[in-house]
Amino acid sequence: MILQRYLMKEILRAFGMIIGGLMLIYLSTRFASYLGQAAEGKIAADHIFRMISLKMLVSLKDLIPMSLYLGVFTAMIRLQRDFELTAIRAAGGGHHLLISGALMLGFGAAIIVAFITLYAEPRAELALVEIRNQTENEATIAGVKAGRFKELSGGKRIFYAETVAGDERTLENTFVQVQNTTDIGLMRSEEAYVEVEPTSRDRFAVFLDGTSYGGMPGALDYVITRFTRYALRIENNSPQDLTRNVNYFHTMDLFKYDGPVYSAEFQWRVASAIATLLLPILAILIALASRGSSWYIGLITAVSVYFVYSNILGVGKSLMKKGILSPIIGLWVIHLALIAIAVALLIIQRRPSGIRQRPQQELLRASRGR
Repeated sequence: MILQRYLMKEILRAFGMIIGGLMLIYLSTRFASYLGQAAEGKIAADHIFRMISLKMLVSLKDLIPMSLYLGVFTAMIRLQRDFELTAIRAAGGGHHLLISGALMLGFGAAIIVAFITLYAEPRAELALVEIRNQTENEATIAGVKAGRFKELSGGKRIFYAETVAGDERTLENTFVQVQNTTDIGLMRSEEAYVEVEPTSRDRFAVFLDGTSYGGMPGALDYVITRFTRYALRIENNSPQDLTRNVNYFHTMDLFKYDGPVYSAEFQWRVASAIATLLLPILAILIALASRGSSWYIGLITAVSVYFVYSNILGVGKSLMKKGILSPIIGLWVIHLALIAIAVALLIIQRRPSGIRQRPQQELLRASRGR
């Protein structure tokens, strides 16, 4: 029990370092992406933290299995390098001790991942869509900043605003140039703001109390129009129908419908939890097969196995949706193949000529090395 607790502590330490680094990388890239969208006026800056939090929650379903898998491999390599694993074997701690410890951690992590994929992720993704729709009205006109010119549509439209009102949504003393194939239109107004059409979700720049000028450059027949309200489309958005999008279905609702799409989505959500449980066992077996200075080969093998497994699951999901792969077989056969590989590695390593039968020789080599 003491050896198992020590082993689990080493795994958790490596797991914490890896997932902490991955989360830091993910947060920084996502934060930079949302800042860019806020600068372009596509989202409101006030909601960036909430959107990052929801995205971070969803990403944990991928970060936890990967981090635990690499954490187990890293811990095993360190224990082998410092000959601690040899001492554990000499004390009677074989594969059963290593695998049982990894299974306990994997089971706890799998419960967390299952909660995310089966319950939290659909709700979080739907909340992200609602936040994005909600904040479109709060963003400034396509990222126009006070005192700066802003080009849109490849330079065909140029916006300018002298100042921004106190509500940070209304632009004051605005100017816009619209260049078409035949003429150029100029327009100025006292105020302008963004409005999203409820049905089409198209974004419009609404100008209040202004004047527009239209005509050919160099010609004298300009058309001058004074207006109290003028709406100019600045972005086309196709309406999103989320009612039939299985990505936003609650898990229990997937069972209300028949079809390969719904079966594929359910098995895909469960796959992350199953992978969280199985991958640590495979990491132990790969690490035990990586001896001495060949640990980097084991690392390359471990990373390759992870991405191959993940990609095959993605291919299986696509085949199920197209009806090529039967839902009865589905992604279960991929998990069974991974189990078969792990069992084969375990049998090979537990043979009389395998790793388990040589603790005395390794202890002797360790004592000489020290």
